[in-house]
Amino acid sequence: MRNLSYLGFAARYRRISFVLIEHGQLATWHTSCVAAKSTEAAREFTREFIEVFSPDVIVMEKLETAGRKGAKAKALLQVIREEAENANAQFLPLKRKNEFRTREAEASHLGNLYPELADKVPHREHCDNEPHHMVLFEALALAHQAVPGGPMLLARQM
Repeated sequence: MRNLSYLGFAARYRRISFVLIEHGQLATWHTSCVAAKSTEAAREFTREFIEVFSPDVIVMEKLETAGRKGAKAKALLQVIREEAENANAQFLPLKRKNEFRTREAEASHLGNLYPELADKVPHREHCDNEPHHMVLFEALALAHQAVPGGPMLLARQM
């Protein structure tokens, strides 16, 4: 349902990002390296933005399906999960869909759907490190995945 607000979180080894989708539109986003330095910093980051935005739904990747993430990223996701479960919002852990051949292709597709982030779509060569904003597109992909499902997706996840 497009009238709900979705706050999507994602974490990688050195970054945490969130995106807020309200009424089907991208409202705001943020990526932080500081929040990923420790689990306590991640907890404060998550708690602060949940309180500020008061979303209807909090979306993140299921820990059980985050197989390619390292120990630090999984610890950050666990903290985000704890805060989301304690929030006054519906918590929606999702298995990420892999509909694209690469993460860059997914980011490019999302950049077309959400032109506000088009300038942040990463472009890299084969041997380059992963771009800073890739985690932002992971958070956006999760929130975007939840929006079309609306209340039916929430009901199935209960």
